[in-house]
Amino acid sequence: MPMRRSLLLASVALWPLLAYPAAAQATAPEGTAVRVRTGQHADKGRVVLHLGSLPAYTMRKISNGYELRLRGQFPLDLSTTRRLSELAGIESRQENGETVVVLRTEGEQNAEAGAFDGMLYVDLRPAQPPRTPATLEAAQRRLLDDAVRLGLMKPEQASAMLQAARPGQPAARAAAAAPAVASVPALVAPATDAQAMAAQPVSRVPVSPGSQPLAPATAAPVAAQLARMPSRDDLASLRDAVVAKLAVLNGAQSAPSPTLPAATVPPVAAPEPAAAPAPAPALAEIAPTPAMPACRAPFSMQGWKGEAPFVERLPVLRAALALSDQGAAELADLAEFYAGHELARETLEILSAPQAEAPAGALRERLDRVRDVARLLLGRPLSPSSPLLAAAADCAREDLPLWQALAAAVSGDGATLARLAPRARAALRDVPQDLRLALTQRLADAVENDPATLRILLGAVRPATGLTPEQSAARSWQYARLARQEGHRGDETQYLEQAANGAGRSLPEMFARARLAAMNLGRPGAEGRRAETQINDVLRTYRHDALGEEAAIAYANRLLEQGALGAALGVADGASQASARPGVESRGARLAATALRRLLAEGTPEGRPLPEPAERLALFWQYEGYATPGERGDDIRLAAMRLLLRQGLAEAARDLGQQISPATTRTPEAALVLARAEAGAAQGDPRRALALLAAVPADEAARRAAAEALARLDRPEEAAAQLDGMRDTADLRRRAELLFQAQSWRAAGTAYGEVLRDPGLPADARTDATARLANAAALAQQRAGVPAELLATGTASAALLRLTETAPPPASGVAGVRGAIERSRQIEALLPPVGGT
Repeated sequence: MPMRRSLLLASVALWPLLAYPAAAQATAPEGTAVRVRTGQHADKGRVVLHLGSLPAYTMRKISNGYELRLRGQFPLDLSTTRRLSELAGIESRQENGETVVVLRTEGEQNAEAGAFDGMLYVDLRPAQPPRTPATLEAAQRRLLDDAVRLGLMKPEQASAMLQAARPGQPAARAAAAAPAVASVPALVAPATDAQAMAAQPVSRVPVSPGSQPLAPATAAPVAAQLARMPSRDDLASLRDAVVAKLAVLNGAQSAPSPTLPAATVPPVAAPEPAAAPAPAPALAEIAPTPAMPACRAPFSMQGWKGEAPFVERLPVLRAALALSDQGAAELADLAEFYAGHELARETLEILSAPQAEAPAGALRERLDRVRDVARLLLGRPLSPSSPLLAAAADCAREDLPLWQALAAAVSGDGATLARLAPRARAALRDVPQDLRLALTQRLADAVENDPATLRILLGAVRPATGLTPEQSAARSWQYARLARQEGHRGDETQYLEQAANGAGRSLPEMFARARLAAMNLGRPGAEGRRAETQINDVLRTYRHDALGEEAAIAYANRLLEQGALGAALGVADGASQASARPGVESRGARLAATALRRLLAEGTPEGRPLPEPAERLALFWQYEGYATPGERGDDIRLAAMRLLLRQGLAEAARDLGQQISPATTRTPEAALVLARAEAGAAQGDPRRALALLAAVPADEAARRAAAEALARLDRPEEAAAQLDGMRDTADLRRRAELLFQAQSWRAAGTAYGEVLRDPGLPADARTDATARLANAAALAQQRAGVPAELLATGTASAALLRLTETAPPPASGVAGVRGAIERSRQIEALLPPVGGT
C-alpha cells in the first residue's frame, strides 16, 4: 500500500522543490532584509518569506520541527511575524554560505513548501496519527464494548467476535470461535438493507434453555467468510461484520453488502422466545450508515478546446454543423469549443437558435450542461434542475461542490460559498487552466471581506507560469484584492502595478488602473489631480458597467476617508445603479448606507466637522432609500430621528419612527427615541410615550421625555417632579415653567430663584425669569430672596420685587386697610397699561 503523502512529508527529508541555477549564489541587497510574515488559516499555519528572487532550497525534518536551507545570504526580518497554533518559534542563522531557517513546531506537524511570485512559503498542518494494528484493535474493542454495554452480547461473546473479525485470521480459528457466539440475543424483524436496519429498533429475546446452539458446521462458513472480509475501511469493516453476525443469529438472511455476500449466509431458525421482547436501543447507535463513496465527475472539460488552434478548428466545427443540418451532436461539439475558449455569449447564442432535432438522453444532458457552464461564466443563475447540480444516486460526485459554490457565488450566498470553498478548490484541479482561471475569478469576485475564503480559492491558480498577459493581470488583480482585505497596503500596490502594466484592455487591467487612481487621490500636487481625472474618466465612460461600479466604489471610499460625505453619497448612488448582479445588493448600496451612518452620527471618528444639520437632513431625505427596510436600516432611521428631534422637528421624527421594525422597537435605545417623538409631536400619543418609557432605564433623557408626556396630559406638577435634581439650564427653566403652569406659586418662585442664580442664563431668559418670579412672589405673598444684582435691571418686574421685599407687616383695623390700599396703588403703577375698548 503506498504511503500517504502527509506521512511521507513528515518522515523523510524534502529535496529541492524548485531550483534556479541563475540564483545559485543569491544574496540579498546590502542593507535590506527579507520580510517574513505568518498567517493563521482554518486548517494550517503559513510562513512566507518575501525573497524576490528564489534561490535553490531544501527542507528536512528535524527532531522538533523543520529545517529550511536557502542557498545564499539572506538577513531575515522576523519583526512582523504573528503567533501560530502550529508554530512554537522561528530561528535563523548563516552557515557555510547558506541561510538556515529553523521552524520549531507545536507537537507533530506536516510541512509542505512551495513558491509563487518571488515568495517562498511553508504550510504546517497537524499530523494525523498513523493507523497501526494496535490502534485498529483498540477501535474494535471500543465498538464491541459499546455492544456489550447496550446488552446486545456478553463479554465472552464480544471477545469471540473480535477474534473472528480480525483481518488475516485463519478460518479455522474463526470457526472455533463461532460456537461461543451462538447464544447472542436474536434480533426481531431484521431490515433488508443497512439503512433500514439502522432505522429499526432492536429487541432482545433470551435463548430458551431447550434450544440448540448454532451448529459449528453452519457457523464455520460464516466465520470463514468474516475472516476473509476485504479491508476497504477498517472501522467500517468491523461495523459491517458485527451487523452481519447479528443478522445471521437472528435467523434470517442479511442484505447483500460489499463485506458479506448474502449468498454465503444460510438461514437459521430462530428459537422461540421465553418471554415478551423488551425494547432495546436502536441498531443505528452501533451501526451508522456509512458515507457514500466518492466518484469522478460524470463529464470532463479537458477536450472542449481541442488540440488544433482556434482559427483552424472553428471552421471545421461550423462546417460539420452545417453539413449535419444543425445536428445535436455537432451543435454540442461547437458549444463546448466556444465554452472552452471562454466565449460564453457565443455559446448561449448558438444553443438558443432553433434546432432541427429534439435530442434526448445523454445528448440532451450534454447540451444542458454546456449551456449552464456558459451561464456561470457570465454570472447568471442556474435552474435547480440543472445537471451540474444533480447528485449521483450511489456516490458523491467530486465536482459537485464546485458547481454548488458557483451557484452560491452568483446568488450572493457568501456563507455557502465559504463552506464549499475548500472542496471547490480541489475540484478545480481537474478543470483546464483557462476555464479554471475564469471560474476561480467568478468565485473570487463574490467574496467580500473574507480573506480566508479568498485565499483558499486563489490557491487553485497559484502557479504564474503558462498564463497569457490577460490571465496574469486577472490573477494579480485578485491577489491585490486579497492584500487589501488583509490590510497589506504595500502588497496591494505591488499586485496592482503588475496587473496594470500590461498594454491590454481587459477588465482586470482596467480595474487595477482605477484602483491605483483611487489610492493616489490623496497625493498632493499634480499626481493627485491626475488620479482624480483618471477615475472621473472611468466613471463617465463605464457608468453602467462593472468597471464603472468598481471605479465608483474606489472613489467613494476615498471620499469617505477624506470626510466628503455628500460627494461620497453621490458617487455611491451612481455605483449602485451599475450593479453587475441584479437582485443582489450592490456594493454601491452598502457604501451609501455606510455614508448615511457617518452623516447622521454625533461625530466622525477622525474628528472632522460634519455639515450643517439642515444639509445633513437634506442629504438624508435625498438618499433615504439606502436605509434598508427592516432591522438592517433601523440604526440609520434612529440616527435621523435624533437629529430631527434636536432641530425641533418632532412631527417628522414621529413619521419616520413608524418605519422602525418591531424587533428594534423593543430595545431601550429605540424606545427612548420613539417616546421622545410621541411626547413632542402635536399629533403624538403621550400615553404611548409613557408606555414605551416603562421599559427604559430612568436616566436623565428618559425623565425629560416623561416630563414632556405628563405635561401633554395636563399633569404639570408630576412633570416638574421628573426634573427634580437636574442642574442643566434648560431643565431648570422647564421645571420652573411647569410649576408656574400648575399655579404652585411658592414652588415656582423658588424654582425661578434657582434659574436666576445660573450665571450662564441669557439676557432675554433672565428678563422673563425676573417677571415670572415677581408674579409668583406677589401671588404667594412671600419674599423672593434673590439678590438684586441677579435680577434684570430697568424693568417693572424688578421694582415689583423690591416693593414686595419692603412691604410692611400686615396691620389690623383702619391702618391696615389704608396700607393695603396704598400698596395696591403702587403695584398698579408698576403694571403695564391695559388697552381699553
